[in-house]
Formats: sequence, C-alpha cells, structure tokens
Amino acid sequence: MRQKADILIFIKGIIVQFGFAISAILIFASSLSEWEPRDHWGVLCTYTLLTIFSTFAPIRLSNTILTLNNAVIFSGILLFGSWVGVWSAVIEALIIGFLIRFNPSKALANIGQLMMTIWVVDQLKNWLGSFEAFSPIITDLSLAVIYWFVNLTLCGLGISYFYKSNWITTIKDMARGFTSTYLLLMILAGVGARLVESYGPLTLIPMMAAFITISVVFHHYYDSIQKLHQKVEEAKSFNHRFLTTMAASIDARDRYTSGHSQRVAHWGREIARKIGMSSEKVEEIYVGGILHDIGKIGIEDEILNKKGRLTPEEYDRIKQHTVIGYEIILQAGMFKELLPAIRSHHERIDGKGYPDGLVGDEIPLMAKILAISDAFDAMVADRPYRKGLPVEEALNEIRRGSGTQFDEILAVHFIEIVERLPREELESIISQETQSQKQLQEAIH
Repeated sequence: MRQKADILIFIKGIIVQFGFAISAILIFASSLSEWEPRDHWGVLCTYTLLTIFSTFAPIRLSNTILTLNNAVIFSGILLFGSWVGVWSAVIEALIIGFLIRFNPSKALANIGQLMMTIWVVDQLKNWLGSFEAFSPIITDLSLAVIYWFVNLTLCGLGISYFYKSNWITTIKDMARGFTSTYLLLMILAGVGARLVESYGPLTLIPMMAAFITISVVFHHYYDSIQKLHQKVEEAKSFNHRFLTTMAASIDARDRYTSGHSQRVAHWGREIARKIGMSSEKVEEIYVGGILHDIGKIGIEDEILNKKGRLTPEEYDRIKQHTVIGYEIILQAGMFKELLPAIRSHHERIDGKGYPDGLVGDEIPLMAKILAISDAFDAMVADRPYRKGLPVEEALNEIRRGSGTQFDEILAVHFIEIVERLPREELESIISQETQSQKQLQEAIH
C-alpha cells in the first residue's frame, strides 16, 4: 500500500514539476508571434492595466482569496484568443513573483496550469465556433464552465502534490469553497467581453465598477461570516470546557470512577468514527458520553461510595440514575439530542436492560455505542471490592455479550479499535484522569 502511494506521488511530481513547466514553455513560445506591439499595442496595454488592477483587487472568500485575473484572462480569450490570455498570465506571474517570496517550483507549476487552462479553452472556443447552431451565449457559458473545471482540476493536482494531500479530496474542498463565485466571475467576464465587442472599450468602465462592487460586497459578507464563525467556535470551546467540568463533577462524587465519563466519551467517539458517522454525530456521541451519568447527581453518596457490594435495593436505586439524568436534561431544555444516550445506555439487545427493557433496534444507536464504551470502562477500572479486569478478559466479555447485551456489529468494531491500539497508548487511555478532574479533586481535598 505504501509502495503504491509512493508511486502515485512520484507520478504527480513528474506531471506537476515537469509536465506543467514544459507545457508552459511550449504555449508561451507559440504565443510570441502574436505579441507584435505594432499591431496589438493597444490590446496589450489594456490587458496589462487590467491584469495589474485585478491582481491587486482580489475577492476574499471564507476560506480562500480569489483573484479577478481569471476573469480578465477569460475575456481576453473570448475577444482575441489565447495569446492575450498568455500575456495576462505572464504579467500576473511577474507581479506575484516580485511581491511575495519566490518559490520556483510552485511558480512554474502555477503558471503551467494556467497556461494549459488557457490553451484548452482557446482550442475548444475555436472548435465550438465552427458549429453555427451554437449561439454565442451558449458557447460563452460552456467555455466558462470548462475554464473553471480545467483550472480547478489542474490547480488541485498541483496543490495535492506540494501539500501531500489526496487529489480528489483537494478538488472537492476547493469546489465547495468558491465554485459559485468563480463561475459568476467567468460569466460576468463573458458578458463584459461581448459588450466591449459590440459597444467599444468604454463599456469596460461599468464592468470594472461591477467587479469592484462585487469585491467589496463579498469582502464585507465573508468578513461577517468569519466573525460569526469565530463566535461559534468560542461558544463551542466554552461548551466543551463546561461539559468536561460537569463530567468531572459527576465523577468526583464517586472517587472510584475518576475520569470515567471522559473515557466513555472517548471510546464512544472512536466507535462512531469507525462506523463512518458524520462529524456532527461523532461530536454528539462524545458529548453524550460525557453526560451519560449526569443522573448520578441524584443518587445518595452512601450508595455511590459504598465500599462493599450493593444490596438489591441499593442497586435498584443506582439504576434510577438513567431516568434522573433524562429528566434533568429534559427539564433544562438543552442537549435534547442526547436524551437517548442518557436514558438508554444500560439497555440490552435481548431486552433485559433498564429502565425501559428495550429490545434490539428499539435501542437508539447512540445508546448502543455508549453501552459498549461504558461496560468496557467499568470492567477495566478498579473498584473498592475488586481489581479491574485485564483488557483481553474485558474484550472477551464484550464478545460473550455480543448479540445479547451488546450490538454485534458495534462490538466487532470496538474490539478492532482496542486491539489495534499500541499497548502504551491503550494503558494511557484506561488510566487517564482528565485535567478538570484533577483540578476538582485538588479543590475537594
């Protein structure tokens, strides 16, 4: 597998570092004959000014900066051909090379992918132009999409090589980030090119005003989005610290289960990731693990901290923590998505669990996941009346309970997770005590 990955990186390196560079040189050389200033000095000067303007007037999006120069290049291809696009690309490359720290490999790859995009779009423009059935509007829209797709694909290839990422994933992330804005710029560039073609260069004035307006609007919009995102992240960070402290407070009532909620949350998150749940659901599982024992707040200390085995009556009282926790969260009106985790994490597949005696698929997935996490941590943790089980024995208990106490598929996934962990990392997780728990214990003692 590793050898295959190395081969793919090598192939990408050949394409990006040599293929892109050679293509740039060939396309540049083929355009030299069209750059005769005596014939085209007006066009070259105009596109030089447009390129300088577009380079210094980028559109700032939420996760990237999009220059207007692709729109300038696209309009040049539509009006005059690839040689204007190449000229504009060269001017942009020179400006960027002087303004930022120059990296020859990345610079060549960047200019190469841009030159190849220009060449492909120009070739397709000439080919589509041979069909009289296609209207200029259809042709321009098609070329705008082609420009976006080719540029995105080649850019993604270069970025995936230099930053050692997956090519397809890189393209998807880029497309998700600025596709609509990119295509809007290309369409406006096509409209602007046709207006110039029909009514002369003066139409550039309202078009540039439109581009400036778009740049300002997007800048303010994404600046607001960024500030909102920052506030959301701050709220998430506060919630995480609050929940962690709450879990530590719950565990602190029973000195023999220090860090239990945090470990249950950890294993629950690992199972959720293993079965391919979304990042949002994985986070819900984690928070559910932290709060799954919140109902122990309502259980008497003499029961929670009893050194010997519990009587049947005391055990029945302990079992009430699932219902108590459920009522606490329900009354609070927060984290309602976690109610199944809190109420049902002691249910069993065979219906012999509590508090509701749910069977099989009646048990919510979140509760099934945390049931395994909770049981495993309870088995490997030390108790006042017994030593914690060895990991191998605890996993055998999970196997024996598969299909009766635990969901069979989830049990298999959990066992794989634990068995694949290095021994030192596993022991560190089992014995870990959260920082909040330590601080709370210090405050108590």
